[in-house]
Amino acid sequence: MIIQQQNDDEQQWLESMESDDGLEMGEAVKIQDPISSLQLEDPIVFEKGTSIRTALNQMQNQSENYALVRSNAILIGILTERDILMKITGKGYDLNITLIEEFMTADPETLTMEDPLAYALNKMHVGGFRHVPIVDENHHPVAIISLSKIVSIVADFFSQDIINLPPLDRMVDTSNPEGG
Repeated sequence: MIIQQQNDDEQQWLESMESDDGLEMGEAVKIQDPISSLQLEDPIVFEKGTSIRTALNQMQNQSENYALVRSNAILIGILTERDILMKITGKGYDLNITLIEEFMTADPETLTMEDPLAYALNKMHVGGFRHVPIVDENHHPVAIISLSKIVSIVADFFSQDIINLPPLDRMVDTSNPEGG
């Protein structure tokens, strides 16, 4: 019975991927498109002086791996899962009294909504970041762009190509060289 349900679910999913049902494929996001074209969600933002416990609880509740930190509405830092793992975990801190600014990365590199997507990718690659805060002209945090968001957009646009990839064990056939 369970196997039949799995087969039915799989068949239904495959049929939904093949049908057009009036859905039109959108235009691909181009590398020179502004970040504003990505429909980013509002970021998780905390005021300076927030406890690590409060930040962690909110990050867990929203299934996010970052938090932006501001003071007087101006971005002053970012706390990421990397900061938590490398600076906090296993060190015995009282998370109820330890403040977010003690462990955040201060003065993170930022972009604006008008900057092209290429700038975000470049900052992430060169700096080794997975998140780049997006700020307005007054340096107020308005969004965050992440590597996972960019990959998700690419995967959504090329879903048929990704779904139709061969199994990993047959992707590279070393017995049959390609090229000249």
